[in-house]
Formats: sequence, C-alpha cells, structure tokens
Amino acid sequence: MNAQDYKLFKESLYRGEEYLFTYHEADYWISHGANGESSLSKDDGTHCQDFNSLDELLKNAKLEGNTNENRLYIKEN
Repeated sequence: MNAQDYKLFKESLYRGEEYLFTYHEADYWISHGANGESSLSKDDGTHCQDFNSLDELLKNAKLEGNTNENRLYIKEN
C-alpha cells in the first residue's frame, strides 16, 4: 500500500468505515469507533483486540496471536 492509499485508509477508518479482510483463510474486521477506541476482531467473534486509538491498533495489532514478525502491517512508502 503506498503512502496516499495508507492515508486514505486511515482517514476512512477515522470517519467510521469498517473493513473486512481475509488472512490465512479467516475473515477479520478492523474498525474505529466514535469513542476513540479501535478494534481488530475475527469475524466469528473468537478473537478480538481492543485499542485506545487507531494509531495504537495499526502499530500493535496481531493476527492470530502471532509474534511481532507477523503483526498487522501497513507499509507507509
């Protein structure tokens, strides 16, 4: 994802958009609420991570509880 796409992605999350994406054949939701909290959750409800901000989510979220090597990562080019 290039820098402009990343900026648009973050802006849309700040506006309340939610995104559904697939990782290792599992569906996940990423969202940011009006209360300032953000979350990453597995679509089946078995895995949810809550964060105090969108920046915290984008920096610290992990998929499938993997180590830091496999964090949710969006490259800012």
